[in-house]
Amino acid sequence: MEQFEVLFLDDDEKTVLDKQLVNKGEKVEYKGKIPEKAPENQVKYTFAGWINEEKMEAVNENLKLIAKYNSEVLMNPIEEAFYNASLENAQNTELNATVSAGQKLSGQMKILEKDSRTPEEIVNQIMQDGKIEISQEKNDVER
Repeated sequence: MEQFEVLFLDDDEKTVLDKQLVNKGEKVEYKGKIPEKAPENQVKYTFAGWINEEKMEAVNENLKLIAKYNSEVLMNPIEEAFYNASLENAQNTELNATVSAGQKLSGQMKILEKDSRTPEEIVNQIMQDGKIEISQEKNDVER
């Protein structure tokens, strides 16, 4: 039976992490420990799979599978504290704006519910006069 060599290489394309002989058409699985890459210049790396990993399902040629890594920029503790404080402040500001807008809209809906006219009648008056006065009670007390 025909066999093929499968090399699992680190992303430097020189460091051999695993080497296997696989029968033609068979699946190959990495048998080593999860590849790791040391952080550099405040960048952390996490293993993300292999370049050409789709060829691992049925080996039909000699393969070089190269480790892929995702990168994440690391912050020093002071930068991280400022970032987290800014993020929390932005989230609180957005939440407060949403709550405030919701309360305002709710108040407007209550006023409109007390008006005896239909929404179409109110819109038509705005289109005609360019302004509107909403009554808050059925007896048309002007606001």
